Amino acid sequence: MKKAVLAICIVLVSASPGFAATVGNSSLKGTYSFQLGGPHMDWWSASITCYDPHGNPYTVSGGGSDVSSESIVGTITFDGKGNLTGAYTKYGSFDQAASNATILLSCSPGVGNSGYAVYDPPSTGTFKGTYSVQSNGTGALTLALSSGESVGFVLELGGTAAVRTSVFLTEFDSTTNKVDVSGSAVLQ
Repeated sequence: MKKAVLAICIVLVSASPGFAATVGNSSLKGTYSFQLGGPHMDWWSASITCYDPHGNPYTVSGGGSDVSSESIVGTITFDGKGNLTGAYTKYGSFDQAASNATILLSCSPGVGNSGYAVYDPPSTGTFKGTYSVQSNGTGALTLALSSGESVGFVLELGGTAAVRTSVFLTEFDSTTNKVDVSGSAVLQ
């Protein structure tokens, strides 16, 4: 009897690495909590045309810049077949128009100010999308946000279980080829 139990244990231990090594879309299944964040350089500006005593035009400009952090938290549900849905709350979004509107310019020297940064209150939304996982544990994820935006991420699975318990996510800004936000998701 002991030899039979030992043989079964050896078979199970031997099979486990092969099972866990099979990586693909089915490696992401279930609901994950996620947090993403990234620094942003924001700027605001305005200008007016003024005239000197001889009627010649000149431009007076003002504005400023600020480095801030944006955070996004929520849940994402993977179906194990390449489809996903989720919900999020976004914090720290810069409001360009409201920031520009804080600038007070004047043609009189010493009058006016350069304004300040304005940030939107937290906003919520939902998304749906698709994902693909390669055999090496990396892949891609594309989201269609309820706001109408489309966002793409590079992903990398963490852990060794058949269904991975963590995912690392990075969004690249396609216009600058720089990281926009990054973070992780953990199986609930």
